[in-house]
Amino acid sequence: MSKKDKEEIRIVKKSNKWMIVLLIIIAILSLIIAKFIYEEKQEEILKNRKYYSLVDTSFYLQDGNLFILDSNDNPIQLPGDFSQMTISDYDDENHQANTNLANVYFYYELDDKIYLVMSESVSSGEWNIKELTNGAIGIPSNSKIKYMRISGNYGYIFYIEPDGTGKILKSTTEGNYWSEIETDFTLNDNCTLKFLNEFGMTVDGFLSVPSVDEEKCDLYRVDNTTEGALEKIDLTELTNDIDMDYYSMPTYLDNSGMILVMNVRKNINDSNLMKFISSDNGKTWKTEEEYREQKRKEEEQNNESLVRYNEMAENLNESIYLTNFENYNITSNEVKISEEKAKEIAEVGFQESAIRIAREGVRDTEKEYIDIREVSPNNYFTRKYNEAMDVHTNIKRKAYVVTKENNMGNGVMIYVDVTTGLIIGAEAFGD
Repeated sequence: MSKKDKEEIRIVKKSNKWMIVLLIIIAILSLIIAKFIYEEKQEEILKNRKYYSLVDTSFYLQDGNLFILDSNDNPIQLPGDFSQMTISDYDDENHQANTNLANVYFYYELDDKIYLVMSESVSSGEWNIKELTNGAIGIPSNSKIKYMRISGNYGYIFYIEPDGTGKILKSTTEGNYWSEIETDFTLNDNCTLKFLNEFGMTVDGFLSVPSVDEEKCDLYRVDNTTEGALEKIDLTELTNDIDMDYYSMPTYLDNSGMILVMNVRKNINDSNLMKFISSDNGKTWKTEEEYREQKRKEEEQNNESLVRYNEMAENLNESIYLTNFENYNITSNEVKISEEKAKEIAEVGFQESAIRIAREGVRDTEKEYIDIREVSPNNYFTRKYNEAMDVHTNIKRKAYVVTKENNMGNGVMIYVDVTTGLIIGAEAFGD
C-alpha cells in the first residue's frame, strides 16, 4: 500500500471518529432537550393539579380531561369535556373531591351550558352527567357557579346569572331535582355561602348577605329541616339591641368540628369585635363570657361526677361484690346459689351499671337470659374512672352469667359466682 493510500485511510478514520463524536454530542443534547421539555410539561401538569388538603386527595386537569386520585393515588378520569375549564375555576366550595364522603362531584362549562358530574364514590366507577342549564333545573347559560354542596339527599347550588342576580337551588333527591329557594332579599355576587361541615349533618352552612351600601351584612343559617332552608340569625338580645354586622362567617372553635365561633361588629369601620359561640351548629348563640362560664360550670360538675364515680367504686358492698381479687381463693365450684337467687343478685349489678357505668341493661330490656359458664373475674365494677379493664385470667370460676339486652342490641352480662353468690365481674356489649 502506498504512502498516499495510507494517508487517505488515516484521514477517513479521523473523519469517522469526529463524526461519531458529533453524533454522540447531538444525541446527548437531544436527550437533555427532551428531558427539559418533559420536565416543563410535567411541571405544567403539576401546576394544574389542585390538592384538597382536608383529605389528602387531589385532582388535576390535563388535555381537557379531569382526573381525580383514588385512595391509592391512581388517577381516575371523569366523564365529560373539561376543555373550557381551568384549575382556578374550582374553589373549595364549588366541588367535592373528598373520596371519603358519599358524593364526589364537579361541574364543567361547555358551549354556554353547565354540567354536573357526580358519583356516589370514586371506587364505584359509576359517574352521572346532568345538564344544569336544562329546562327542569333552569340555570341560565353563562351563569357562574359560586358554591355547591351535595351530601346524601341534600344539595345546594348558589349561582350568579349573567345579569348579576343570585339564586340558590336546593335538592332533597341526591341532586337529581332542584328547586329555587325563595328569599325576601336580593342575592348577588357579593353574597357568600359557606359550608362548615362535611358529613351531611342537619346544618349545612351559613349565607352572608351584604346591605345595598355594603356597610353591614345579615347572616342566615342554611338548615335542611326548615321549609325555606334559610333562617336569619339575630343576636340583638345579646348585643343590647344593637344591630351588629356579620362581616365574617362562623368558624369552628379550635378545629373541634362541634363548637362555632363568630366575630361581629357594629359596622364595617368598627374595630371593636364581639365574639359569640354556638354549641348547636349555630341554632343558638352565647356571648364568649357566657360560654366560658357555662364550660366552667360543666367542668366543675364533671369533676364532681368523677369524684362520686370513684367513691362509689371504692365503697361497693363487699357482701355483694368481689373487691379483693388477690385473695379470692375459692376452690369449690359447687352450685349453692339457685337461678332465681342469681337473678336477684345480678339485679343489684344491673342497677349499679345503669347508674354509673354502661347505662344499659335495665331499661328497655328486650331479652333476658341466664346460663352457667366458666369465667375469669374482672374489675368492671371496682375500676376507677378511666382505668382499663383488668381480667384476672389466673382465676377460673363457674358463674351464672345473667344477660339483659335492649332492642338496640346493647346490654350487660353480670357474673354471679355459683358457690359464693358474689358478683365477680361483668361485661357491656353493643355500641
